[in-house]
Amino acid sequence: MENLDAIKRIYEIIDGNADGVVSVGEISCFVNRLGIPISEQDITCMFSSLSNDEDKFNCVGFEEFVHLYQSILSNEDAELEDESKDLMEAFKVFDRNEDGYISSSELRQVLSSLGLIAQGQRCENMICRFDSDCNGVLDFMEFKNMMASKLSS
Repeated sequence: MENLDAIKRIYEIIDGNADGVVSVGEISCFVNRLGIPISEQDITCMFSSLSNDEDKFNCVGFEEFVHLYQSILSNEDAELEDESKDLMEAFKVFDRNEDGYISSSELRQVLSSLGLIAQGQRCENMICRFDSDCNGVLDFMEFKNMMASKLSS
């Protein structure tokens, strides 16, 4: 595994008292400093899935940490894949003529069919704002950027 050195550095940073194991408290402190809201109870559940030894439910060694790290990454990858599939389905709803692009008229038609008031100029402005290649329509990546912008605002 090529990322093993990076994972080892993370492990050593989290292992604040350098005792060779990472405790629930150390993980909790680390993720909270990163701004990730996760309870110690949730961390304990993750730890318990890694070990059959009930005495070790409150800490993990490096090998167990690597498994935990990989499972978190694989869950994130699966979530990103699901999100991308959902966005593609949404894109297809707007791409009424199935040409791989969303025009302002397609956007207006879909918004109107959803009962939303869709004025032509507003749809054109929306397309223009995210049309990075200035071709007057949105491709999937431009649509994805538009949706990310709408979700973060």
